[in-house]
Amino acid sequence: MAKKRANGEGSIRKRSSGIWEGRVTIDGVAKSIYGKTQADVRLKLTEIRNDLDNDDYIDPSNTTVKEWLELWQDEYLEDVKQSTADRYKSCIRIHIIPALGETRLMDLRSSMIQKFLNSCKKVNGLSEKSVKNIRLVLHKALEKAVEDEQIKKNPCDKAKVPSYDEPPKEMRPLKDNEVPMFLQAIKGNQFEALFYVALFTGMRESELIGLTWDCIDFQHNTVHIYRQLRKTRGKNGKYVFTSLKNKQARTFSPPKNVMDMLKKVKIRQTEYRLKAGTSWLNTDDLVFTNDLGKHIATFTLYKYFKEIVTKIGLPGMRFHDLRHGYATLALQNGVDVKTVSNNLGHSTTAFTMDKYGHVTETMMKDSADKMQRFIESL
Repeated sequence: MAKKRANGEGSIRKRSSGIWEGRVTIDGVAKSIYGKTQADVRLKLTEIRNDLDNDDYIDPSNTTVKEWLELWQDEYLEDVKQSTADRYKSCIRIHIIPALGETRLMDLRSSMIQKFLNSCKKVNGLSEKSVKNIRLVLHKALEKAVEDEQIKKNPCDKAKVPSYDEPPKEMRPLKDNEVPMFLQAIKGNQFEALFYVALFTGMRESELIGLTWDCIDFQHNTVHIYRQLRKTRGKNGKYVFTSLKNKQARTFSPPKNVMDMLKKVKIRQTEYRLKAGTSWLNTDDLVFTNDLGKHIATFTLYKYFKEIVTKIGLPGMRFHDLRHGYATLALQNGVDVKTVSNNLGHSTTAFTMDKYGHVTETMMKDSADKMQRFIESL
């Protein structure tokens, strides 16, 4: 009667093809381990024995990176915002699968991922932000593979985003003397009210085009933000309501002039609705719409905004810089950081202070100068 091999016991032989094969017994089942040299196989067998001794063994699988990523995006992204899920799937389809898809999940190594990330920059010319997003998606997917015991450790842990020489895009908020120029330039524009509210509340573009009248409380002079309107990815992408960036609703009190501007919008919208009659399309009760009540497209908003800032000599300014402008103006005019952070919808005050450190540093210096003048007056 043949002797049953012990768990982890194995043998090595060279096959006729020249490849070395190691046979190992796992829970009474014989498995084959392959390598180019006898030393490679011996090392793999040693690793398996050590893993078995530590109760840390994971059975090798033929699952490819492509198969795992497709499973991950279908099964593990249910709790992620639709816009985020779409971005992850696009990243997987366009970048990760073409480069690493055919590799067995168990064979994926940090060096392979590093080479891939480097090529994203050097060969494909992707921006630093894009490469960071690619690594983020791959790391998340492989982390779940570790949790599901598909692999022992995440090979993406040690793979780094290659360094970029170009500095990140700087924010370009309106300076004090440029604010009147901007306000004069938007007068009479069909998006005047939206631009005005953006500058003096710091709301994001997606929050503004998704703002509905149930968010506006004229009695208590507050605005409540709990969702945003975003366009899904793809050629035929549609606008859908999604949760906020950090999934935290917020309520804030804008300046009186902002609330007065919103009252004017409501009156004008009533006029548009009466004029449009049965053609009125504002079923979501949006605050900012076109003449027929349809939501505003981001491309259209971008077009009109660029015309305005180019006209006043600021062609490089982005719509998002209105948000930065609000934060800078608020902090410079004495609004405390905690309030500004809440109004912007930041997750923490620390993030706000880090983001607008140049402003808070000036405020701290001014505060020190004021205290010094007080001490000298004693």
